[in-house]
Amino acid sequence: MPAEVAVASLAMYPFASLRGATDTLWSVVRQHLGWGPTTLEWTVLTPEVWHHPQLLLAQTCGWPLVTVLTDDVTVVGAFDYDVPGAVDGTYCSVLVSAQDTTLDVLRARADVVAAVNSTDSLSGWVSLQHAWGGRPAVIVETGSHLESVRAVATGRADVASIDAVSWALFAELEPESVSLLHVVGAGPRVPCLPVVASSAHAGDVPALRAAFAAAVADPAASEACAALRIRGFVPMDLADYLPLRSLVP
Repeated sequence: MPAEVAVASLAMYPFASLRGATDTLWSVVRQHLGWGPTTLEWTVLTPEVWHHPQLLLAQTCGWPLVTVLTDDVTVVGAFDYDVPGAVDGTYCSVLVSAQDTTLDVLRARADVVAAVNSTDSLSGWVSLQHAWGGRPAVIVETGSHLESVRAVATGRADVASIDAVSWALFAELEPESVSLLHVVGAGPRVPCLPVVASSAHAGDVPALRAAFAAAVADPAASEACAALRIRGFVPMDLADYLPLRSLVP
């Protein structure tokens, strides 16, 4: 496949205010790679882009990776994020509530309502079940971590499990809602969102790893990385993510 027609996507944190930083980061990655699409794909987003017939690489969620994408992609690695609790390309989801209480108190309620971005989400659903020790009494699917935060802040739900990077970003992007919430627990430590290459580009993984590592250390990307809360890139393999399958009680 000619490099110029391949598709690259880094849209797991697709906030409008961060799109420019994401585009800048990719342009620096591409400079170090020496080939690849000149721009990121923003028209086709997740999950559809993961199955794009011309996919070069994308950022995905750990749960779809180990449940539906295993045979279709090769793991390149994960960004190491500069957010509380993140270490060497791993992090923990943040469980939040509008009530200044404990997770045990919430867990004991028979009528508790959990806001869940999606039931195929590692951070929003699988991590919540692991921390909860099962399924909350009632769940409300919201479609995004931001809508889950809003649901808890407005009283439509009692608890939600939020991706740690999203939670850090929401302090800037949605301060009104975040100010109403309390952190009441944490999910298990898991690898951060994987960057994957399509199986057709498995042979390009070493070059992609080198390009991402060089880009996040390049001064040309420093401002973009700061905005995206990225401080490094950690090469990883599918084996680093397969233990996620054991998290569901």
